[in-house]
Amino acid sequence: MRKYWEHFLDLCKSRIFVVLCGICLLFFILLVRLFLLQIVNGKEYNESLLTSVSKEVNVPAPRGNIYDRYGRPLAVNKVAYSVQIDDSITPDLTAYRADLIRDLLDTLFASGTEANDALPISKSTPATFTFEGDEKEQEEAEEAWKTEIGLDRKQMDYTADECLNYLYEKYEVPEDYTTAQKRMYVYYDLTLSDKSLMCLTLAQKLTEFGETIIDDIPLDTEYPYSFQFGGSKTKEENWKLSFLMEDEQLSYDSLETLDYLRDFFGFPEYQPDDLVRKAVGIRNSLYEVRYQKYQSVTIATEISDKTLAYVEENQDVFPNVVISTVSLREYPNGEHFSQIIGYIRQMTESDIALYQDIVDAEGNPVYSSTDIVGQAGIEKLYEQDLNGTDGKITIEVDKEGRRMSTISSTDPIPGKDVYLTIDSELQSIAYTSLENALRDVLLNRLSSGGKYGISTTELFTTMVNANHISSSLMLSAQEGTVQKSLVDRCKASVPDFSVDAENAVEILQTFLTDGLTNGNVSAQELLICMIEQERVPATPEETEAVKNGSLSPSSFVIRKLESGEMSPADTALDPCTGSVVVSEVDSGQVLALVTYPSYDNNQLVNTFNNSYYNQLLEDTNTPLVNRPLKQKKAPGSTFKMVSAIAGLETGTITPSTVITDKGVFKDAGTPWARCWIYSNNGGTHGSINVAHALEVSCNYFFYELGYRMGNAENGTTAQSIATLNEYMAGFGLNSVTGIELEEYGPTMASPYYKERTIKTYNPDATSSQTRWTDGDTIRAFIGQSINSYTPAQMNRYIATLANGGTLYQYHLVDKVVNPDGTIYEEKDEVIENQMDLKEENLAAVYEGMYLVANGEKGTMRTAFKDLPVTVAAKTGTAQEDLSRSSHTWLVCFAPYEDPQIAITVMIPFAENYGSPAPKVASAIITEYLGLDYTPTNTNMETVLDQ
Repeated sequence: MRKYWEHFLDLCKSRIFVVLCGICLLFFILLVRLFLLQIVNGKEYNESLLTSVSKEVNVPAPRGNIYDRYGRPLAVNKVAYSVQIDDSITPDLTAYRADLIRDLLDTLFASGTEANDALPISKSTPATFTFEGDEKEQEEAEEAWKTEIGLDRKQMDYTADECLNYLYEKYEVPEDYTTAQKRMYVYYDLTLSDKSLMCLTLAQKLTEFGETIIDDIPLDTEYPYSFQFGGSKTKEENWKLSFLMEDEQLSYDSLETLDYLRDFFGFPEYQPDDLVRKAVGIRNSLYEVRYQKYQSVTIATEISDKTLAYVEENQDVFPNVVISTVSLREYPNGEHFSQIIGYIRQMTESDIALYQDIVDAEGNPVYSSTDIVGQAGIEKLYEQDLNGTDGKITIEVDKEGRRMSTISSTDPIPGKDVYLTIDSELQSIAYTSLENALRDVLLNRLSSGGKYGISTTELFTTMVNANHISSSLMLSAQEGTVQKSLVDRCKASVPDFSVDAENAVEILQTFLTDGLTNGNVSAQELLICMIEQERVPATPEETEAVKNGSLSPSSFVIRKLESGEMSPADTALDPCTGSVVVSEVDSGQVLALVTYPSYDNNQLVNTFNNSYYNQLLEDTNTPLVNRPLKQKKAPGSTFKMVSAIAGLETGTITPSTVITDKGVFKDAGTPWARCWIYSNNGGTHGSINVAHALEVSCNYFFYELGYRMGNAENGTTAQSIATLNEYMAGFGLNSVTGIELEEYGPTMASPYYKERTIKTYNPDATSSQTRWTDGDTIRAFIGQSINSYTPAQMNRYIATLANGGTLYQYHLVDKVVNPDGTIYEEKDEVIENQMDLKEENLAAVYEGMYLVANGEKGTMRTAFKDLPVTVAAKTGTAQEDLSRSSHTWLVCFAPYEDPQIAITVMIPFAENYGSPAPKVASAIITEYLGLDYTPTNTNMETVLDQ
């Protein structure tokens, strides 16, 4: 015994023994503590937990509004009811599943959906199990499935029919259902989680009530649910990877991808595709905020009374589905202002990178990944001012995450309002007058025939090539459509053609355009395709008339153009695009900045229309391009006033200097430069001064002027162009205008730009190829050479000329106003340059512009004859494509005696068709000066009569 005692004492002295004793003591304490928590005090702690958890939730701040110079709204908020889901609350549908599934299936069966299921039991009689594999694998699979459906050990020998009867009884399947419907009921109940059942039910009910379901899945909302990646395979693959797709799944088409997402989110098979698409959209919205507890997602906005009543009546069923008020962005007359205003939408990956480091005064992040931010225009440029400061609500939630009460709250601070220099009524007049003038030209081309007429074949070829009759939509067209029949004919004609090939769109376009030429494809078929694609509205009677041939395709298009149901841009014919810039001459304030065609930014806000956006991307008219700031063209003869000022100010000529037009200018070397009148009919303008040279736009006069200012014979070639460049810079033609939006810089004719331009295309160009010559100089003096400017840059030059030489920095933003009405920021006028020009020289140039619009030989002598004010103007043309008409420019200011506004109208490919630019300028002048204003008699007598 003593021996054992001594051994025990030795063990007690061991470090291992001490450690083991310590571990045992800790485990004992832990067990006692767990017993106290779970058994003794469990009920008390469970009850206290119900009110002990607090969470902080953001309250979005109302976004600031955007107004024009007179306070007219351009971007505003409107409050609407919406359906939201709080995913932090887990629905328990145990008591409601039977009714929900029956209601869902009754609706599907009533709509013609055939009952089907994926149960592992055959549909034969007697039924058998359909598990795959060898005998052992089948037995194991059968046992696992029986366990899963709730059979106990005694029931493991149930036959397939007995299993079905067990399930019918367990799930209380309606007795009035057919066998196939009963199986489908059981299949749905086995497959659907409570969350998936909720999403399916909401998708079905919201559709029934006529709501548009909001989601960000890049699949069209209509069959065949085409991808909305604009053809980008990289974007498509990255998106698929985010849903754990791999290997061959990355090459799935849109329908296969929708099936994958159905499985991914746990929805059963054998549902209508449109219901699957909507349910997957709702489920994906919840999936995107799975790591953001207490963050609700909006699935429908501007809901009907039926939807509101349904959600309120089913609060017990879906406690996580609520009606909430949301602030929606609205753009009045969006199409007229979208290039200026832009739009907002939920953050993209690039936005997250841009805004993630922005913090408030306390160091807290201002933005989260689900925030709505500006994507373009003023909305993006002034994002942080418009955004405001979110409020906070601290809430109590129970153990299941349900909100119980509000502990504290901080009100959000609305964003600041932005006021622009734009006159919204003038902007709309400029847009609509440009569109109407283009429409008149195209109607004439389509109706009159002749040299510049357009055939039906040319019309539809152009619309196919412009994607206005979309080949990409044809590739996914349904059976029974004309589109599908054309695709099938393309397959038969082109053996290697596949709708899944990367060049499928190009091959189909070629097939269609070639078919139009050789008669294998008719304009009638393509017009029906256009109607099927809803690219043009048509009544059933009109569609039938097209199909039976009583209404020809060309007559249909003319009818739609006349009614305004088709726009000039829809035809893609020349001319169908343009831009307008209007500014004050005595400031840098821009009054109108028009792009045609434009886009409706209301389609891209609140519920982003991916399909519409992809149409914009495919459109060869490039409606997303801000033309006044990003479309550069050679200015042609509108540049000649700069050359005239340079010649007059340097003393090379005087207002009375006379130069004789000889038709062909040979002094600057070959190729010889010709005056336009000589090229047209072999004539000349005779002997003229600078004012009359501007009136008739005599090229020869300005060739001679440029040559006199410097030439190779006198060794002063560089001096001539350097001098001209100085005056070009004085008028702002060497820099951007300063407008807050992104704009392209000018290309000024100079030795530097010539060398840079040539070496861009030919890095190995020799010095003799890049050397500046007299021929370059004289062509630069008439606005050719490599001169290239945006309409905004040309407008600033004209405004500077009209005000006598003061170059202002342009701006669109007038001021930013705090929510309380105080001024946060106000734009001051910035003078970038001041030229000291002689009065007599300005007068000579002004006279020339006056004669253009009012002289006996002026190139625009009838354009403004109906206006009661005098206009000074200049036109110009620039050739870009020998197969198309030249671009046309019109620059002017008015009134001539006291200039107030400068106007620039640029219309590509319009020279041969009677440029509509003067009509646009006349409408702008009439609106700005109030020439068609009719005063209202508001004396006491008329007031009393009201």
